[in-house]
Amino acid sequence: MEEGKLSYNILEKIIKTYSVQDASMVKGPGIGIDCSVFDNGRNYLVVTSDPVTYIASGKYCVNVNVNDIASMGAEPWFFLSSIVLPKGYSQKQLEVIMAEIKSECEKYNINFGGGHTEINSVVNNPVIAGFMVGYCDKDDLRGSFNAKDGDIVIITKGVSIEGTSIIAEIKKNEVLEKFGSKFLKSVVELKNKLSVLEEARIARKYANAMHDITEGGLVNGLYEIAIASNVSIDLESLPIIDVSKILCDEYNIDPLGLITAGTLVITTSNKSLKDLLDENGVDAFEIGRVVSDAKKEVRYKGKVLEMFERDEIVKLFQ
Repeated sequence: MEEGKLSYNILEKIIKTYSVQDASMVKGPGIGIDCSVFDNGRNYLVVTSDPVTYIASGKYCVNVNVNDIASMGAEPWFFLSSIVLPKGYSQKQLEVIMAEIKSECEKYNINFGGGHTEINSVVNNPVIAGFMVGYCDKDDLRGSFNAKDGDIVIITKGVSIEGTSIIAEIKKNEVLEKFGSKFLKSVVELKNKLSVLEEARIARKYANAMHDITEGGLVNGLYEIAIASNVSIDLESLPIIDVSKILCDEYNIDPLGLITAGTLVITTSNKSLKDLLDENGVDAFEIGRVVSDAKKEVRYKGKVLEMFERDEIVKLFQ
């Protein structure tokens, strides 16, 4: 198997073969479904697990888990982390990670209940794996599996937020030397836009489907909606962030396949939702429509876009 997330074919087989569930699990694992949902008799508990591997950031880890929960129409509740650090890692470096986790949890009023931390020679870079639980009323459940024929497709903030900030973190000295400190600062500050909780809270009342875009970028994220909802998506625009275009050109990366946590995809029949998001300070872009042709394709101006076999960020490590 190649580096990165499992291919959809392998993942589908693994899910079908090894998942275990009872009647309390109202939404189980699937392609494009980042959370499982449980009925506790009063409301739904929404649970997710996501790691951060490319950079040692507690901030990133909390936010990618918050985004999974928020995209389901739920509120984040508590968080656990399992952290595996390479030999030679210092206590001070660990405390930077823990301070970021604490700060982000305080920001979103999330309980941070511990987890597990160890030093282990089997890893070369820190691995920070998060587990988060949220909750929602039964009528508020959203996710990637409910896109409807004729829905408007909206994305927030643009493409590609997280990936561009990661490039700047990893290639900091090179970016500073070629593009200057002002440019580097503007790119690094993209990590302050990683959360989709604010826009999900606004959109969930009007959305049919919501999905936050992570590994594989916008194209793979849209395919995940198409697969989960048994629809196709026709695109007319691709709003790539200007600084992302510059850095992706520099490192021969396709921004459409670059991890972009911080970008929320919404499908909705409500034509006023984009304006509502804009009015609340969230940049929103209408990029296309949902079509119920069951081909499960993503097309840009009529041309079928191919899924990325792995996230474009991998190119930085080859």
